[in-house]
Formats: sequence, C-alpha cells, structure tokens
Amino acid sequence: MPQFALALFAALSCLNVACTATPEAPAATQVAARATASQADYRPALWSVEHQGRRSWLFGALPWSEPGISALPAPVQEALSQSDQLASELRMPVSPTEVAPLLAALRKPGASFRAGLPAELGTELDQMCQQQSLPCSALDSLPPFFVVAALHKLMAQKAGLQNQEPQSSMGLVHRAMKDKPLLELEGLQAGFQLLQSIPEADQQALLRRLLVSQGQDSVQSYAAWRRGDMAALQAKLESSAFTPATRERVQRQRDQAWSLKIAQRLREGQRLFVAVAPGHLGSEGLPTLLQAQGFKVERVAY
Repeated sequence: MPQFALALFAALSCLNVACTATPEAPAATQVAARATASQADYRPALWSVEHQGRRSWLFGALPWSEPGISALPAPVQEALSQSDQLASELRMPVSPTEVAPLLAALRKPGASFRAGLPAELGTELDQMCQQQSLPCSALDSLPPFFVVAALHKLMAQKAGLQNQEPQSSMGLVHRAMKDKPLLELEGLQAGFQLLQSIPEADQQALLRRLLVSQGQDSVQSYAAWRRGDMAALQAKLESSAFTPATRERVQRQRDQAWSLKIAQRLREGQRLFVAVAPGHLGSEGLPTLLQAQGFKVERVAY
C-alpha cells in the first residue's frame, strides 16, 4: 500500500464510510504482555543529516499505536527539541472535514466497487467481510483503492494495532513540532490524486494481498519499525503488490522530489526534523538520496 495512505487512516477512522465496526478489545493479559515487550524493544530508526556543522534528522513515523507506547524514544525527543522546522508528507492531524469533500467527490452513485471485481476475488471479499463483520457495503461506491485502504485499517485494528492518532509516532512528532514551521512535502490534494492514478490491476492486487494477510502485513511491519529493523521493512516494501512501473511512480519518484525540497532547506541553514512513512527511508530512499547530494547521513545508534 502506498505510504501516503497511512497518513489518511486517522481521518478515515472518523468517517462513517470507513469505521462503523469496532475491533474487539484484547484481554488484559495480552495488553500487559504487549506493553512490556514494547518498552523493552522500542528503537525505531533515526538518522542524522549534517551540513556545514548543522544537524538535521530523518525519522520514519506511523499512524499506529499499541498498548504501552505513549511517548517517542528519548533520542527522538532530543532530536525534535534540536530542530527548528518539521518536514512531513502533509499537515497532521488530517481533519475529517478536509477528507470528506475529497471522498464525496470520488463517490459515484449507483457505481459498485464489488461489481467491478473478478468473480473469484469478489467472492473472497464477501466471505472476509462477513467473517470479520466489516462494513464493506458502506464503501461500495468508492474507488477500489480507498475501499482497500479502509479495509486495511479495520483489519489491522482487529489484528491488534490501534489507531489512536494523538499517541501514534506520527501524531507525537506533529504535536511536538506544532509551534514550529512546517515544510509540507506533498499535501492532501496531491496525495489523493496519486492514489486515484494507481492502475486498477494494482489496486486489485492490493486487495488480494489484504485478503491473504488478514491484517498481518501491518502487524509485522509495525513490529519491524518498532525494533528499527529496516531490512525487514525493506523486504516488505520490495514484496509490494505493485508492478515495477507503479512502484517507481508512487515510491522512487516521490522520494527524489522530496529529497530536493529537503536539500534546499538544509542548504538554507534550517535544522529539519523530517518525519515520513518508513518506506521512504529504505536503501534507495531519502538517506541514500541526501547522501548522494553531499550531506553526511548516519544512522543513530541507541
């Protein structure tokens, strides 16, 4: 799933089209166990970027949270305090009042997402929606990608993740930097246009993968992010359901464009804290691209 969609989940959760079901709460013993594990193994990746004696930072942030996590690690908090400007995909939190008109414009009365699927895929979707009590019928007039995004969020919640935006890593970053200038790397409108442009075949491939994973892709990616395992996150990215052409457009071209915006601010003397979805920090992502432009980029050990 394109990384931009992660930033929309918090807003989607407040819309009737996406969140009419409530995930079951985990047992108290499960909550306690997860909290202990989270505190013991909580080292999401952080990079320093140096230019002419000034240090900036790259951090992969998510809209998910889990029991036991209510603050960013100390090195990340310190990096935030040393930064004078935030650079991120878009302004957070995303307001439902911003998203609702965009989704409403995409709705096609009388159109059916379900009717456009191959028969076998449609049957599998119907079975999954029934088994997990998901509100699929409320999504049927939306384009395929937005249906998959909403279902992805709901299934991840059922698999144990929580969409509590103020306590998520992305929410905590934006809250810590709320009084400082923001460099918006993409913006809400551009992100929606990107999602609309994804070929239907790729969108159906995303749905197939979602039906197979039953939300576990999100759980596994979150666990890898939490322990700072960039190799595991990179493997998830490389196993994307997208074709190489679509992956080039939604990942590499955006990384290149963002790296140029970030580099310009760094050369102007800004101390940036760059918070983007972790997929943009892989082996061909922002750390490598900024290093190629002459900046000293190092992974922070902690």
